[in-house]
Amino acid sequence: MLLIDILRIPPEGQDLDEALDPAAVHLDHETEFRFDPGGRLRGRVDLVDGTTVHVRGRLSASVQVECGRCLERYAMPVAQELDIFYLPRQKERPMDEEEEEVELTDHDVVVGYYDREELDLGEVVREQVFLSLPLKPLCREDCRGLCPTCGQNLNEGDCGCPPPETPEDPRLSPLRKLFDKN
Repeated sequence: MLLIDILRIPPEGQDLDEALDPAAVHLDHETEFRFDPGGRLRGRVDLVDGTTVHVRGRLSASVQVECGRCLERYAMPVAQELDIFYLPRQKERPMDEEEEEVELTDHDVVVGYYDREELDLGEVVREQVFLSLPLKPLCREDCRGLCPTCGQNLNEGDCGCPPPETPEDPRLSPLRKLFDKN
């Protein structure tokens, strides 16, 4: 389980070697991708000063994503190094206090927060998986996609449909007349 009881972390630290299960990383109802079996989170959890938790490790998994061109599912490897400090979440500030503009440092980017005495590493795994996904996943660089007329996967062969006609932009007609004269 990816829940760490902070009070039970020994002074010498605790090793992690956890299988990644979609329910444990809060992805059991995710439709954008699916975990392949065999994903793992390996690392170490240390209690630094009684309240600060330092998590170091490596996330390795394979997820099934849908190609942005041909809509076929394919396996995409996910490999991320983790080095995050977790601090206890501060009590909420009163609503009348105005928030100041804050400039983040490199240290602030690797800091997370936990509530109560439990740290849910499933959230950080979920976040890292989403961050590793490309904006437009492609099964391969030269993916030809689907035919806009019949919908056949063009990676499997040509469909025989005529190429789609591109409508002419009326704003370019004066320019076309110049080219037609030559």
